[in-house]
Amino acid sequence: MNQQGLVEVVLHGASNAIGSHEHPMLESGNLSFPEGKYFVDFEPAKNGSAFRITHHVEGTPLVSRLIAERKAQYGCVVSSPLSSYRKTHLSFDSQHTVNWDAGDIGEPPLFTPLVVCIYADEIVLDSSRDGVHAIWNGQRVNFKAGSRIAVGNVVQLASSIVHLLSLHADDSMNAGQFAVEIETEPFRFRVNLHPDLHRFLRYPTSVVRDNVMVHIVTACLARLKQDFSEDDGESGWESHRALKAFSDYLETNELPHWTDETFRPEKVATALYPLTIPSAGGDSKWDGAS
Repeated sequence: MNQQGLVEVVLHGASNAIGSHEHPMLESGNLSFPEGKYFVDFEPAKNGSAFRITHHVEGTPLVSRLIAERKAQYGCVVSSPLSSYRKTHLSFDSQHTVNWDAGDIGEPPLFTPLVVCIYADEIVLDSSRDGVHAIWNGQRVNFKAGSRIAVGNVVQLASSIVHLLSLHADDSMNAGQFAVEIETEPFRFRVNLHPDLHRFLRYPTSVVRDNVMVHIVTACLARLKQDFSEDDGESGWESHRALKAFSDYLETNELPHWTDETFRPEKVATALYPLTIPSAGGDSKWDGAS
């Protein structure tokens, strides 16, 4: 992921394999389309649970023609193996938005870009016209509805800690109180809150709400430092795909890792999400603190 939050995946033949499919396929390691390339750009949306995806298909006249004839669509599968979540988004436009419910996924989702046939078609292939390898020239092939004719590499994007939060109302909490627990199947921070506080955090953004969320993030980072400061093999932090993604996120933002001696939860939390000072003054129980 670059500094603009974009991910570019380039697919083209990496070996001499033609593949064992019943029709030509544009995918990594498959030379069915010798000049074929598949570029996919990912741009995050503002709400954190959506991405704008742009597909670029080059050197594959057959694939481009099927899309132009509206016999195939661009698509992206959003999935989470740990949460058994899977949803396919299709579009005739090369640029489209995919989204998901963060509450259904306990890890950064996986994205599989593709081009899929939506109508059955029978074609006698021609290398010069379709851009296919000579081995396919003159072959009669059947494209079925649902057949994938281009598949990109699976992409998992670096995740902020916000993607790992799960907020729950808890009647046992005192007013204004919360506590953070760690769940590992899949990994997430379960934040138990007094019902009034839980209800308040569901309202539109405000300075107070944002600052409460920073406090929660600080507590989550402190738990990481306490419980996952060392990797213990199969049970350590690297065994959790979500934490590996968050680790990449910290590195991208040039912030200390929770396993570093210099890691300070409150400093990292306020570097990621700086506290906002209300513009209006007023009395406070903290007045006079030094």
